[in-house]
Amino acid sequence: MDRREFLKGFSVIGASVTLVPTSVLFAERAKEITMEVFEYSSEKINNINEYAMEAILPSLTSLALYAYTMELFYVLLFLFLLITTGIAV
Repeated sequence: MDRREFLKGFSVIGASVTLVPTSVLFAERAKEITMEVFEYSSEKINNINEYAMEAILPSLTSLALYAYTMELFYVLLFLFLLITTGIAV
């Protein structure tokens, strides 16, 4: 075997021996960091959603009641107008 081929082969083997474990460790660490960010984000988003729902639901309830009463008012007004014009008997 030629010296140059030996050095090339040894360099490739040496590089793979050092790079493969490092890349595997880096991939595991990246996965851990991704999971930590995901858990932190999920927690913060849940807190914001709970706060928003606590603030929005009461106003939505009053708005729904208002819309229902207005709709009922318009239905009654329409029936009153039908009765007074003599269309409905």
